[in-house]
Amino acid sequence: MIIQPDYKQINVLIDDLINFKISNYNKLRNFVYYGVNRYKNVSALSAFISRGVLREKTLLKKVISSANKNEKFIQEIFWRIYWQGWLESHKNIWKDYKQNIKHIENNKLSSLINYQDAINGNTSIKPFNEWVKILKEHGYLHNHERMWFASIWIHYLQIPWELGQKFFYENLLDGDVASNLLSWRWVAGLQTLGKKYIATEENINKYTNNRYLGFKLPKVRNILLKNEDRILNSISASKFKEPYKNCAFVIMDNNLNLDLFKKVKSKVNILILLKFNLKPIEKSKTVIKFQKGIYKEFVKKEINEKIKYYEFQLPDENLKFISFLKNNKIKNLLMDYYRIGYEKDCFDDLISKIKDNILVHNILDSFYDQSWEHCQKGFFKFREKIPTLLQNLN
Repeated sequence: MIIQPDYKQINVLIDDLINFKISNYNKLRNFVYYGVNRYKNVSALSAFISRGVLREKTLLKKVISSANKNEKFIQEIFWRIYWQGWLESHKNIWKDYKQNIKHIENNKLSSLINYQDAINGNTSIKPFNEWVKILKEHGYLHNHERMWFASIWIHYLQIPWELGQKFFYENLLDGDVASNLLSWRWVAGLQTLGKKYIATEENINKYTNNRYLGFKLPKVRNILLKNEDRILNSISASKFKEPYKNCAFVIMDNNLNLDLFKKVKSKVNILILLKFNLKPIEKSKTVIKFQKGIYKEFVKKEINEKIKYYEFQLPDENLKFISFLKNNKIKNLLMDYYRIGYEKDCFDDLISKIKDNILVHNILDSFYDQSWEHCQKGFFKFREKIPTLLQNLN
């Protein structure tokens, strides 16, 4: 099976998950399969969730209302929500990452002897090389593979984790800044301070059914990690209120969802779709193809002929966008909460130029608002709140 930018595939995958896969999820979730069986034991829905066309809360509703609800699968969905809430509550971590990656790329790349071999799959480690090939070709790796990959990258090949985070984000169909960034930090030993994840030959062989039997890992390197400041911040989100005058609703191409728009469309004058040409990163052809495809599918399926909309690509069309707002006397921009990431950085940079003339209402869905309240500390504290969150969701 190949993940396609097709709404029909979402429904097929959800039905397959609830009717078949979820029953054996606890037993099979950690095993990695290859070829046509790549998605044998996983939902394969993450690419659609990361683009917003399928919400975590929507999937949770379907699972808990079915006869085959599975507590472990539900926890995995909440891990995504937890990562998002934690990063939104620690914005300096994203800022520090961007500073670090810029410094590494400007000053250290030439001295990293394993980096080029790693990104081209030319190391002495057979499974790692195959994972590079699979990642580039399919835009996907099983979660267990991602952990092994990151561990080998950091603790065996001695490459900065920041470069690995970027490499994944550029090549994964389900690239999600929070999940990807914080997972790499966790493997490195930063997220849970001092607790590094070290991949082993035994673990890799066990969960790949001895696919790489006989391979050897090099010597583990002791990677020194710098002390960091974790600055807890409040999450700045707008509450939904009416009326909004001279208003436009904005949808970003990394959050293709109309839930909020449907609530406010009678009060909205204009619908704006924003696409992004993200300069700091170079997404793979596989990712770009999927991204463009799911955007076209969204417009085709969700934006009917009765809704007049306008498209802009940022930052290329920043001036055009600003002129459009001015010419149409737009004073309020309504948005479904846009999360930390490259798109937010690009959009915020534009808004800073016109903030005296435009109010941005960054509205957070109540389910995520309630969930993120409990994400400031570790996941296991957050996990205690899951039953209440599910009850409220119902």
